Amino acid sequence: MSEHQHGQLHSFDWAVGDAPLGLGDLVCAIGNFDGVHKGHQEVIAAARTCSEASGLPLAVVTFTPHPRQYFRPSDPPFLLQNKASKDSCLQALGVTIVIHVRFDQTLQELSPEAFVNTVLLDAFSIKHLFAGADFAFGKGRAGSMSSLTDMGQALGVDVQPVILCTDERQQAVSSSRIRAALREGQVELARDMLGRPASVSGVVMMGDQRGRLLDFPTANLGLGDCLEPAFGVYAVTADLVDKAGQVRRLKGVTNIGRRPTVNDRGVLVETHLFDFDEDIYGCVLTVHLQAFLRAEQKFDGLYALRAQIAEDAAQARQILK
Repeated sequence: MSEHQHGQLHSFDWAVGDAPLGLGDLVCAIGNFDGVHKGHQEVIAAARTCSEASGLPLAVVTFTPHPRQYFRPSDPPFLLQNKASKDSCLQALGVTIVIHVRFDQTLQELSPEAFVNTVLLDAFSIKHLFAGADFAFGKGRAGSMSSLTDMGQALGVDVQPVILCTDERQQAVSSSRIRAALREGQVELARDMLGRPASVSGVVMMGDQRGRLLDFPTANLGLGDCLEPAFGVYAVTADLVDKAGQVRRLKGVTNIGRRPTVNDRGVLVETHLFDFDEDIYGCVLTVHLQAFLRAEQKFDGLYALRAQIAEDAAQARQILK
């Protein structure tokens, strides 16, 4: 078990077999919360209201790795955000404790009753529990919100299912729909469901310095376990945590893809930040996708590529005015 603290958030890693966390009684929202979209936000808002009324801390229980990663490890990366980004989004919603439960064979084999007793009661002492109405748990996903409510009544846990959030087309807001939108470059649809722009976050790493040769230096990020959005060029805003620990909001233009004109060394997120020239290697950068400008394409040479990048940058500046 490990724990770290930043600001008002305490984030824990816990696995079945670890000692109870000993955090006292909690109000808790439970789920995967990938993307922390509008539906997740409604679950957390309901839990936050209960937390404020009861005076108990507001916690989130989520799972690492995502169960889909565990059951289908050969799937392409699909997460909407990394762990640090999820923690940050939850903190912004007033969550003070995030418990990342390790999803492994031991957890997978727990019956619904054992999950409730071993995890929710013994390890975390949850008194009020909130989840989306479709939440399932325990071996074979045999536990439902209905059975959880019944178990809670017998065990002194107040269980509250939260009705699924829908958009104006009466479709359920879901992480899978957001993933589909981003794969198609539909950043506005993704933003509508997330309640904020989709983003990519990571530590700025060394690239091949080719951007400097083109007069458009870039800050480069890898996607890791996160979804590959539609390859192409985006107008972006970016939050940079600089070496002094200060957060600065910048604007720029980003290419996501394999850079077919110059090489193909795997997928990179390359961001040219406007009116900015500082050494930010090792700093954390979060790039917010504001508009999809065009699909990735191969050019005849560096001159044609540079001319197109200049056009992309001008278009992005117009959009981000």
